[in-house]
Amino acid sequence: MNFSLLRTGCAVVFIGTMMIAAPCFSAGMSAYDIVKKSEDLLDQAKDSKADMLMTLLNKKGDKRERTLSIFAKKKGENKSKSILFFNSPADVKGTSFLVWTNEKKEDKQWLYLPALQRVRQISASGKGESFMGTEFTFFDMGSHDVDDYTYTLVKEENVNNEMCYVIEATPKKVEFYNKVTLWIRKGNFIPAKADFYDTKGQYEKQGIFENVKNIKGINTPTHIEMKNILNGRTTLIDLSNIVYDTGLKDDIFTERYMTRGN
Repeated sequence: MNFSLLRTGCAVVFIGTMMIAAPCFSAGMSAYDIVKKSEDLLDQAKDSKADMLMTLLNKKGDKRERTLSIFAKKKGENKSKSILFFNSPADVKGTSFLVWTNEKKEDKQWLYLPALQRVRQISASGKGESFMGTEFTFFDMGSHDVDDYTYTLVKEENVNNEMCYVIEATPKKVEFYNKVTLWIRKGNFIPAKADFYDTKGQYEKQGIFENVKNIKGINTPTHIEMKNILNGRTTLIDLSNIVYDTGLKDDIFTERYMTRGN
């Protein structure tokens, strides 16, 4: 799947848009049908930009806030480029993160840290690391090959008074997660939540996707929570000023632009 945090704020809605056919369930829809429809509805825009408020909460409830700007653009079928800029506070201001995705290849990711004045390319082994101290990893921030997963439509369940399809997704090769369980709203096919299990099969964290707003015909979750069950920490994402199809220029999505700031 092509979802990443940079693409309209729908990161980690699923890990990978796993598009492998599964047994039929309810009204003839398979897991493939449901996930494909959800992805298509979320991924209609040619490009997007938004402002982001990121809140980091520790287990005691102490919080740190950051403001960011995010930009994303499709680059042909199954390809996209995204960039994120940290605007405040001072200790992260000027930091930027660039992602080039290609569903048939591994993502390319770069992180620019102004204090070091250098761009670091994220290695495959480094993608399990925390992204800037959040409960998202670099792996979560990317896009993943749809053929790397199999998944099964398990049941239907009520989540906050909305009926959802429940889908279990399993990677063919376990690297970062052993399993992901997804809840996709039946009414609009927008994800409601996702449970993530670590490589040992232990329940690690939960993603929640709320405050869905219709923006230019695209239903977009504007509030995202990632709760780490193991360490008690939570990262909150609130998106605002979301704009689709503005004709973003290609030169925004380059290593050279990363060092300029937003």
